[in-house]
Amino acid sequence: MMFFIVGVFCLATIANAQTCGNILQGKNGTVTSPNYPDAYGPNEDCLWTIPSRGGRITVTFKDFELQEGTSGFLGLFGGSCDYDYVEVLVGDRSQGTYCGSRLPGTITANNDIHIRFVSDATTNAKGFKFTFKIDHGGNAPCGKHLDENFGTVTSPNYPENYPNNKFCTWTIPRSQYPVTVMFTDFQLEDGGFFSSCSYDNVQIFDGLTSLGKFCGTDIPAALTTTNGVRITFKSDSSVGDRGFRFEYRKDVPSTQAPIKPTEKPAGSGDGSGDDSFLF
Repeated sequence: MMFFIVGVFCLATIANAQTCGNILQGKNGTVTSPNYPDAYGPNEDCLWTIPSRGGRITVTFKDFELQEGTSGFLGLFGGSCDYDYVEVLVGDRSQGTYCGSRLPGTITANNDIHIRFVSDATTNAKGFKFTFKIDHGGNAPCGKHLDENFGTVTSPNYPENYPNNKFCTWTIPRSQYPVTVMFTDFQLEDGGFFSSCSYDNVQIFDGLTSLGKFCGTDIPAALTTTNGVRITFKSDSSVGDRGFRFEYRKDVPSTQAPIKPTEKPAGSGDGSGDDSFLF
């Protein structure tokens, strides 16, 4: 009986932990703060990422009640959200920080959207609810959520020239085991000396930290992290090139059952799974 109670407690703990942030893979859905509509807990730090994968994202907050910040009144007149807050980021740029009962409203973007929720150790409130929808305009999404232990990903049409006007996102979730990402081929339109890769580029994120934009033939350095990885690819309306290929592998302990050769994971809609990891 004691084992059953402990087992239920552990499952409940895991379920609760899973509600605190995620990479949202569907085309639409509803997200709530932990324990909503009951009060969220102390010391939360949750991050929900919505990859656009070439579509247009719409996020709408339907309910919002957090602890009020300092020197504000009902979240309407100035004040600082220095206790509990929600921050909305589009790509790697913050669109604002919200607390109290002021709804963030509707956010639309062609880039990836992140919703971060932080609570302090004291006063709690009901929390929030938001919906999201991704419109690809009849086109197939570009990119994928990579949750296999290893795989290979290529740009669209690789090794032929990639198409114009693409925006793709590949995401690797956070894990207790380090994941290593290594580019093995890289050839994009050269951005020019002063352009900062503003034409075609690959951008790599270690968690929420951008490691830079890459173009031309400068292969990005290998990355090993447990923070989760997001790799975006953008092409403009002219000049395509061969593109890129990267491989990833999660450092899972050998005591876990290996993936069978017949279970090679698909890297993306434009690439394929591969067990030839080159490092």
